[in-house]
Amino acid sequence: MKDIIIGSAKSEPGKLTYGSIDGIELPTGIIEKIPVIIAQGVKEGPTFFLTANVHGYELTGIAVIHELMTEELAQELKGTLVAIPTLNPSAFRRYHHKAVYDDRDPNRLFPEGMFADKKETEEDKEYPKHYEHITNKIYSYFEQYADYHIDFHNHSLLSIPYSILDRLFYHEDSQKEEAEDLLKKQEEMVKSFGMLVCAEFPANKYLKMKLHRSVSGSAFNSLRIPAFTAELGENLYLVPEVISGSVKGTRNVLRWAGMLDGPNEKITEFPVPKPKERLRRFDHPRVKRSGIVRFIVKPGDYVKKGQPVAKFTDIHGRPLDDGYIRTEYDGYMVALQTRMTVFPNDTIAEMGIKDEYPLIAKTPSK
Repeated sequence: MKDIIIGSAKSEPGKLTYGSIDGIELPTGIIEKIPVIIAQGVKEGPTFFLTANVHGYELTGIAVIHELMTEELAQELKGTLVAIPTLNPSAFRRYHHKAVYDDRDPNRLFPEGMFADKKETEEDKEYPKHYEHITNKIYSYFEQYADYHIDFHNHSLLSIPYSILDRLFYHEDSQKEEAEDLLKKQEEMVKSFGMLVCAEFPANKYLKMKLHRSVSGSAFNSLRIPAFTAELGENLYLVPEVISGSVKGTRNVLRWAGMLDGPNEKITEFPVPKPKERLRRFDHPRVKRSGIVRFIVKPGDYVKKGQPVAKFTDIHGRPLDDGYIRTEYDGYMVALQTRMTVFPNDTIAEMGIKDEYPLIAKTPSK
């Protein structure tokens, strides 16, 4: 078995080992420590990375890693499983979205990789700031060791578990066939997880939102590693059924990768929608005016175009427009906002609707 060394953690065949990565040195003299767990089998196989909690209030992935990473697993494995329970300890301590010392979204700060402008001469590019000290280190370990990767997230309090399929980019026409092969592997991997699958936003929006610099987006697009984001339902608190189902799903992906034997485990702990077509994430419905929203659908419900999804009133409870907000698309209600109040042009939910956009796109010229 090959040695896997991640910070102070070193793999040992048939065992579970622990350690940490030195993150950023804080002004108080303390070094932010990123925890690492390594489970290595006694037989050769791939190296698979699991990461969680890049946003500090998204907790389920930590519990999934704790349940999954056991001495028994190390005895069963072919290859090595590297788990990082929290990518963002300072945000985890405060149950906050971002690191204490960096006000930017940490899931948009991984290296630009293939998207970097080679002609860029901006001096700041040479000096990573704050949380990028951590993302650069994690990325370097992916680059050195990773064959596969899953990043665990939670969407919101009113959401269902689902997987996200990233868009894939290529530079030259000669790279398209290779990209298609990678995408096929990616789709098989995500399907094996056993949850609802939604493709990311269309290519232009994907880049505009810097999703290519997310944890899984950078691994998939820049390092060309099959990787995806698993959104494990509610944030801020733990749902035992989602933890159990997600452990099953992760073990299924390890089986797909040839790292575990045995049949796949069906997720029975919560309903899993079974769409007949590929879906994509879509922020919808959108309101035209301010008002008060009261949902009449639940996360996971399938809705048809024109169907009311929420009551819509003024502060006195009097109906606005016809008294309802309706969907303009068929699809699944993946996540609902937790606020009652809305302002003009706000979206009140995220839906999974039919995806008519290509999953592979040529990188736009700058």
